[in-house]
Amino acid sequence: MKTTRRALRTIIRSPLRTGLLVAVLMVSIGLTLIMITVNEAFGARLDEIKGEVGSNITVRPAGSFGGGFIVSIPVGSSDADSATQGNTLSSTLAEEDVDEISSIDHVASVSLRITVPYAGEGLESAIEPPSGLAAEGADVPQGVMVVGPPVMVTGIDDPSTLTTLGVEDAEITSGRTFTEDEAEANVAVVGEDLAEKNDLLLGDTFELEGETIEVIGIYTTGTQFGDNGLFMPLKTIQSLFDREDEIDEAVVRADNVDHVEAVADAIRDTLGEDTADVTTEASRFESISAPVADAEDSSRVAMIAAFAASAAVILFSVGMVARQRVKEIGIFKAIGASNWHVIAQFAIETAVVSIVAALIGALATFPLAQTVANGLVSDPAAPAGPVGIAGPGGGAVFEGPPAQLQGAGGFLGDVDVAVSPEVFLYALGIAVGLAVVASIVPAWYVARVKPAEVLRYE
Repeated sequence: MKTTRRALRTIIRSPLRTGLLVAVLMVSIGLTLIMITVNEAFGARLDEIKGEVGSNITVRPAGSFGGGFIVSIPVGSSDADSATQGNTLSSTLAEEDVDEISSIDHVASVSLRITVPYAGEGLESAIEPPSGLAAEGADVPQGVMVVGPPVMVTGIDDPSTLTTLGVEDAEITSGRTFTEDEAEANVAVVGEDLAEKNDLLLGDTFELEGETIEVIGIYTTGTQFGDNGLFMPLKTIQSLFDREDEIDEAVVRADNVDHVEAVADAIRDTLGEDTADVTTEASRFESISAPVADAEDSSRVAMIAAFAASAAVILFSVGMVARQRVKEIGIFKAIGASNWHVIAQFAIETAVVSIVAALIGALATFPLAQTVANGLVSDPAAPAGPVGIAGPGGGAVFEGPPAQLQGAGGFLGDVDVAVSPEVFLYALGIAVGLAVVASIVPAWYVARVKPAEVLRYE
């Protein structure tokens, strides 16, 4: 107890020295705590991205794109239906292929999709024909093609997720999506722009391939391309367009990101490379997570550097103090104090200063951690650029490209740093660790001090 009181009195007797040491340690320890917190936030965000992106495997017919989005009509042709049929895939997946995929180990779910670029009667595209190209039916040179923006008609078997080319998790603005009980019903969820262009409201109907379709929902994606389409039950689309037992694309979700490559290889072996193209989202995950991974590495390096700076500051300061107090150490030893008593006093002084600095640094972590994280990861969202579509007779530009073509930046989102009260435990642990390390210096000085030599020159 006496040792503790002496240590506290020594701290109070030198307020300037103590204040400067606390300030320097507060900065270095605070930075260490901030980097620990930010590093944990980056790690958590990487885990989220890996769980949301990394476990998907896309299976398409060999050589296909999973559904077309450009309609090419021979000049002079008035048969719009031929344009629609002309874009059907030359090869498709069969439902028996899907059954084989579903039986593979570690496959959690399989979602199916058919995409038909529709340019027939009943629906008018919300995207204006590209300027600079000859109008349909005009007298143009032989071989020139008119490229038109079709309506994207998509059949899906998972009504909870409205996803297709140019559409990522569409937002329902009115109505609802279809249910599992409506797997063969003539119902549709229509894009906002397409609905406006065709004067369709919730509950209205329109004609598609000779059938009457009811609008049960309207969605928006925020892009002209994405809103120029509609979603319907998969079996309904198969029936309307005579594509029974055909699938354009299957999205397979593995039960764990670690099993993705094994599942992808098993699908390739099962279906054969001549039947299907199998791609994983590993490259997409890498491009999405690269900024966060780089920032995580930077925060880890900064954390180590800040901790090393804290250790260097405390060692240098304690060393200077011990050197200045050689006479005091000699007197203590002369009146009977053991080496351990003197070392304990220095250790208590160092621990008190370190703990005070660490607690202040921990408080600074709460308002500053998010700012540091934002600085380490710049805004990755890339602006949506135009999609160029060229034909033999010229080119056209559609505003609002598919979300898949915009890069991975938008998926990254913000890295939210949640500073928990555990940071105070980190602060306490760092302070105690620094105090233990710093005790090495006074121990070395105390062991060397001989009272007789110190007092001889007094």
